[in-house]
Amino acid sequence: MTFKYQQLATHVTGEIQNQTLAAGEPLPALRKFALQHQVSLATATKTYEWLQSQGLIVAKAQSGFYVKGHSSIKPLSQPRLKSVSIKHDPSDVIFEILQNALTFDRVGLSSGYLDESLRPSLELQRSLKRTAKIANLTANSYGHTQGEVKLRNAIVDIMRQRQCSINTEQIIVTNGCLEAINLVLGQVSEVGDTVAIFTPCYSGLLTALKHAKRQVLEIPCGPEGPDMVHVAELFSQGKFTTLLFSAIASNPIGFSLPRKTKKQLALLAKQYQTYIIEDDTFGSLDYRQGTTEPAYAYDHAGYIVYCSSFSKDLAPNMRLGWIASKPLMPGLMRHKVALNITCNMPCQLAMADYLFSESYSAHIRKLTTTLQQQVLKLQTCVLQHFPAGTRVSQPQGGFFLWVELPHQIKTMEIYNLAVQENICFMPGHTFSMSGQYEHCLRLSINQIWHSDLEQAVCRLGEITCALFDGI
Repeated sequence: MTFKYQQLATHVTGEIQNQTLAAGEPLPALRKFALQHQVSLATATKTYEWLQSQGLIVAKAQSGFYVKGHSSIKPLSQPRLKSVSIKHDPSDVIFEILQNALTFDRVGLSSGYLDESLRPSLELQRSLKRTAKIANLTANSYGHTQGEVKLRNAIVDIMRQRQCSINTEQIIVTNGCLEAINLVLGQVSEVGDTVAIFTPCYSGLLTALKHAKRQVLEIPCGPEGPDMVHVAELFSQGKFTTLLFSAIASNPIGFSLPRKTKKQLALLAKQYQTYIIEDDTFGSLDYRQGTTEPAYAYDHAGYIVYCSSFSKDLAPNMRLGWIASKPLMPGLMRHKVALNITCNMPCQLAMADYLFSESYSAHIRKLTTTLQQQVLKLQTCVLQHFPAGTRVSQPQGGFFLWVELPHQIKTMEIYNLAVQENICFMPGHTFSMSGQYEHCLRLSINQIWHSDLEQAVCRLGEITCALFDGI
């Protein structure tokens, strides 16, 4: 269980991150803080000590405690464009950069999955051994096409905690979230159809759409998401067959849509009978645990199809994801059989075993707190070492930071120089097919902050400043 001081520290961290508490602002004295939150003086002291250890606050002699860090964070720019129909295919360039990330990234700034130190690998290994002993026959079979029922039951429990009404017959287990999305695309759209996406958008989805020969309509997003008036107009005009988006900790900006927007999207899908594919890959990594229901939780008459996985919060190597949908299940099962029959049974059994343990919820609580702290450190480091005018996102979940540089700077120039020093990141243009994010980049903070990571970010800042000075 999370201790009270950790809960309070997480709350204060959130206030620092969203600038409710600004840099340099004094914090309440310990006794006043304890009284405000109805905790003991010892708990208040432990909270402040923990915040100090994370570099978030500083104690000043004879004065008290103050918020530490940069003075302010300029919000990301609002998108200048409405929606853009994509006519060209940059997927070859995206593929090359993704391959470079696997080869040259010595510190993990381009990584799309958690570092081993933040994953519950030991507990999952125990679950593998335990289930191998008690379910040998099941583990050595293909299993059910929809997936092991124990795992589907565990998924039902997780989704019900997030306000989703569902049962095991409405779930199919997949090899990760990307397979889930591709399966759904095959059911709700055809070759040549237009799929709308919120952009900037995860590069893997862009290449998947092009590989599936779908047309792409990009709907640019600001720091808080898309312009919903514009989105509603696109629905009413029938500009797309399917909408693909993430409501929680959207990759790469990290925004989480408010309840009003999620409810509106569900209503639009129902009203215009237009399918929405909700990619909830980072749904469990929202910093505000307890208020993270997906759009799927709202009334959508079957027109929202939910896709997620355990790759970002638990085990990328197990490649386990799932789809939730009632009306599409018969077609999805036939497509799954034709593709690869089912998913790895030992991994499904082990994952079910782990999810039903108390370790899972404790892991998620600790992980989201840790990631929130690491994002704050990365923000501070970027703003200290990158050129004046640099803007950074305010993620509400996940482990990515979107960095917006002055428009004169092209991040591919930085990328080509950085790769020579085995430092890799994701240039902004890999998150769009319209070329509108050439001055942006995405950094990952999927691990505990350390000196090599800090040095790599500082070096990126030096390269960027040198290019900026030369313009």
